[in-house]
Amino acid sequence: MKEYFVKYSFEFIVIFLGILISLYFEGARQDRFENERKNKSIEQLINVIDQDIIQIDNFIKLQEMSLESSNTLYDNLNGEMNLSNDKIMYNISSVGRALKSFFPQEGIFNQLISSDLIKRIKSETLKTKLFKLFNEDLQRHDVHTKEYDNFFLDFNFKLSVNFFLEHNWETDVNKANQIEILKYRFNKNFYESDIFFGYLIESRKNIKSYLDELNQLKTKYSDLRSLCLDEIQ
Repeated sequence: MKEYFVKYSFEFIVIFLGILISLYFEGARQDRFENERKNKSIEQLINVIDQDIIQIDNFIKLQEMSLESSNTLYDNLNGEMNLSNDKIMYNISSVGRALKSFFPQEGIFNQLISSDLIKRIKSETLKTKLFKLFNEDLQRHDVHTKEYDNFFLDFNFKLSVNFFLEHNWETDVNKANQIEILKYRFNKNFYESDIFFGYLIESRKNIKSYLDELNQLKTKYSDLRSLCLDEIQ
């Protein structure tokens, strides 16, 4: 009886250890699989960040052109320059083009959250900065963008009403002729009015604020990219 007990006890221990070993290797395999999924998502996030940085750089250039035009008009209205009507309308159109604004891609971050892969990120700094960028900074940016766009939509409507301005904007910053004036009727009274000067002052203020925000976002994206690379290397 004792021999049977020892025999079956030994077999039970062997089977139990076999189950534990199998569970261990299965857990390790699953862990590797989930880490690979996490790393692939981080790689996709890096690609998205690269695309967004390019987009930010392009919008910075566009906004800088609009700011330069608003400064040119400001100097012209203050008598420091003497622009032709064609030049005035070109610069007015250029200021109106500041309506274009940056829209971030958030799909990969949402995927990390919904799949719980974000819990597998080792760097607490990376997790903190991811949540801060996508849950705070970009939401704040979205609010500012709506306010910004509302102002320039109104500004461009005033241009259509008062100058009958028809124009095309090119968003490719590498092209030579980025603004095409199709038709306008110059309105000297409106151009020299306090209303237009007020719009111009507000345009300069908004463009400068948005440029500051875009540059800050670019820095945050670049920092995040470095942390992502550290995570998967």
